[in-house]
Amino acid sequence: QQATGEMTIDGFDTPITLKVTVSIEEDHILSDFTGTSGIDKKGINCPLVYTKAYACYALKCSIAPEIPNNTASLEPFRITAPEDTIVNAVHPAPVALRHIVGHFVPDTVYAALDQILPNLVPAEGAGCLCNFQVSLRPRTDAQAPKDARRAEVLTFNSGGSGARPEHDGLNATAFPSGVMTMPVEATEHAGPVVIWRKELRPDSGGAGRQRGGLGQYMEVSARAGHEFDMQAMFDRVDHPARGRQGGAPGAPTTIARDDGTPMRGKGKQFVPHGAKVMMAFPGGAGYGPATERPKDLVKRDLLRGYISAEVAAADYGLSAEDIREVQEAIRKGADL
Repeated sequence: QQATGEMTIDGFDTPITLKVTVSIEEDHILSDFTGTSGIDKKGINCPLVYTKAYACYALKCSIAPEIPNNTASLEPFRITAPEDTIVNAVHPAPVALRHIVGHFVPDTVYAALDQILPNLVPAEGAGCLCNFQVSLRPRTDAQAPKDARRAEVLTFNSGGSGARPEHDGLNATAFPSGVMTMPVEATEHAGPVVIWRKELRPDSGGAGRQRGGLGQYMEVSARAGHEFDMQAMFDRVDHPARGRQGGAPGAPTTIARDDGTPMRGKGKQFVPHGAKVMMAFPGGAGYGPATERPKDLVKRDLLRGYISAEVAAADYGLSAEDIREVQEAIRKGADL
């Protein structure tokens, strides 16, 4: 059996195509990335070993999650890619930010595997981590306070994971990396940075029989007397996570200053003294038709603030009477 999966992601300056053909052979499974975009001039390229690791991880999670990782259990997985594609970069191609592309390898493999083994793999999720680095320094547009200082602060963040055939996606959870972040208090202790907001993003998970995991909101600025450069490392701005088996896409990434000035999803950008950066990280996609979601789960999501009344009605068909019932329960502090 054989099937081809394909995904388009934002890339740095131009979109990138990831393409893989998965072939089930007698004694092995071959994943061939022929047709994938070429090397990028920015450091988002992946060495083949990185691509192999995430392609094998995707197959292992879906086919044999209960078997421990060892040479024997990974032997049946064979991963190939033409040299000088973005998933098989060789020296001297830059690869420092390889995760930005590499974290999308599993969902690309799943796009093919879903055609061979339906109702097994999850919908697409946020993919790569939503990381950003801030380079803080005393303000240069006016006199800075005496205690102003320089600092470099890197934060690791995540959007939502894709819904699974029998379970909702995970909120603000990194898949496939599993990377976690530092507490806000520890981040603010590392330099003159303020995290004004970090919370789940309602309505960002794609609608479906199983709902996609929620992304999150973040707002960040420098402390008074400072300015900073932000190095953004985001994706899913122009290409949000896609649903499977009739599920809806997740919400895309957005980034802008608090005065409305748009910012790019990738690259170094200046943020002046007193300005905030407003970020909304992407949601995972849904699985299956939203009309098949049990009403009690829709009511639970509405009560917990995961979805709005508008989405409950428009996407899931929840009646006005049921919405009023949930809103009354919210006023009473109840849970479902």
